[in-house]
Amino acid sequence: MSVTSSSNYLRFLSVWIGFVAIMALGNTMQCFFDHSFLSSRLYTTQPERNVTGLAARLFGTWTLLAAVLRFACAVNIHNNTVYHLTFFSFFLALGHFVSEVYPYKTAELSIGVCAPLLVSSLSIIMMAVGYAFPRPKKETERDEAAKLARKAKFS
Repeated sequence: MSVTSSSNYLRFLSVWIGFVAIMALGNTMQCFFDHSFLSSRLYTTQPERNVTGLAARLFGTWTLLAAVLRFACAVNIHNNTVYHLTFFSFFLALGHFVSEVYPYKTAELSIGVCAPLLVSSLSIIMMAVGYAFPRPKKETERDEAAKLARKAKFS
């Protein structure tokens, strides 16, 4: 794999993750301002029992946290820790929606559920492919200062 293809793929992946984070911010706003969004789009089986204002705000907070994490990854795709956490966050989202459809039966396979299932699945696949490309660690100010100090020491 060439450096160019690696760089292009990681740039594309950054844009994708950033786009997903923006979508999550929109979802967060809907959860905080109109909890009927959850009952009409996601948790459609017995919504009066399963969706309360508290549940919507909790879901919104979780989605906001995921959005912040994904923005951090999109901005700094070379940070392995953030990359791993973001990768894991997509598994959490996938697991959540699958569990709401099958074991808990609080959601049906509607567009409101299929969309996050598709986005999380595609993101997992794309991030797994991203592991094949080297993500060189960017130098921090401390690394640069240490390098300059070594250089000055040997001069």
